[in-house]
Amino acid sequence: MTPPPASSTTGAAPAWGIGLTLLLVVAALPGVVAADTVHDIEIALYETIVNHGLADDPRILVIAAETTGDPAAIAEHETARAIVADLGAPPETLTAWIRMNAGTALIDRPLRLDITYQLLDQDERRKLLAAAEPQLAWSQFFARYEGAPGLLRLSRAGFDDTREHALVYVEHQCGVECGAGRLIHLQRGADLGWQVKGAALVWMVE
Repeated sequence: MTPPPASSTTGAAPAWGIGLTLLLVVAALPGVVAADTVHDIEIALYETIVNHGLADDPRILVIAAETTGDPAAIAEHETARAIVADLGAPPETLTAWIRMNAGTALIDRPLRLDITYQLLDQDERRKLLAAAEPQLAWSQFFARYEGAPGLLRLSRAGFDDTREHALVYVEHQCGVECGAGRLIHLQRGADLGWQVKGAALVWMVE
């Protein structure tokens, strides 16, 4: 699966770099214990993003059951606001995103997706991806989830004041030297449904 949404990339150059070592640490550590659950409106955003990005039709999609927080340090990057402006999202959307992703939350309800999927909880993620050898960890992952393109992680959403625009960070992890993270801009349409408007690449290893 190409990290969603491949067809809506704005074309901007990567705004942030991330080292391979950091990527592996993020994949392996248990993270902060989630003390909250995502809202219904965030579930709708996740459904839109995932369904929009299903270009390669994998057998199964594995989604982390805990949101990402801010593993790429978007809140600290000096060009973040320029990137968000280029996406066409109001500036307060980023402010809200940073606030929402100071911690993590659980995705605790079903997603209406056009594919078979499984939520991978924090404990299982730690067991699969915390091996001393990262290559072994990913071998264990793909042996367990045959046909999966990797692990998809989703952030909490940040909204503008009208709640017509939203930002979600999407991270696709697929191996020792394979993965990408993107900021996705969504906008609510006249039918009150959400549409992916564009994406900015945050980091990539391949």
